[in-house]
Amino acid sequence: MVSGSFAAHEWSNHISIQSNSMQWQYTENISGLDSYVYKYDIDKRQGNKDDFVSAWELLKKDKQMRDKFRTSIEQKMDVKINNSSNGIEILDIDASLSDRALGPDKTLTSITNTFVVNYRLEEYLLQNSSTLWLLGEPESRLSVRFPEGTGIISTRGIDNVSLLACELSGRFANDPNQTLKPGEAEITYHINQTSINNTDVSTDPSLMTPVDEDVSVAPTPTIPIPFIPSASILLIITVAVIVSKH
Repeated sequence: MVSGSFAAHEWSNHISIQSNSMQWQYTENISGLDSYVYKYDIDKRQGNKDDFVSAWELLKKDKQMRDKFRTSIEQKMDVKINNSSNGIEILDIDASLSDRALGPDKTLTSITNTFVVNYRLEEYLLQNSSTLWLLGEPESRLSVRFPEGTGIISTRGIDNVSLLACELSGRFANDPNQTLKPGEAEITYHINQTSINNTDVSTDPSLMTPVDEDVSVAPTPTIPIPFIPSASILLIITVAVIVSKH
């Protein structure tokens, strides 16, 4: 049954870049014969070799994969900005292994695992950057979401490139004849800095409604005083004098 099944093991990469951080999510899809090999490896290397993958064996595999990712990235950084990894720091690595790997290792199934690597970027990197270099699995799917206002200028090492707003998608190339090595990708871009900074409309003079100096200012309204004739005034005074004498 196992020998007659096809094998499939695919990776996809989803990258999201913010003003001072980057998240790289790896999705691993395993099916067919590869699912048997995957579970067999867990049972034999992490477990008690009883042809059954238990929860504690899967937890050990989880920890192994986190350590493997960190060691691999620290030995060969998979991200560079302007040909340098200075100012790029790994914050944490998370793993989520599918529970579909549990059970007898000889059963074939579809397994999807997710790994997330969070990076911290120094603030000056995006302000002065123009080139992003990435290292991934050749022929694996790739999507990169840049901050709003980013313009993609050119790409190298990426096949079937498509652009939608600030997101690029394609596949890591596997052509040894290219100037880059298989699995290397380079994206040249420009970020409009004003679009990634929060702007306070109340304090930014350029966003306030201008005052038209040609428009005259209306005077402050006043309460009108009724007109009293002078003869009426004299009469009022005379009456007041007579009343005061009595």
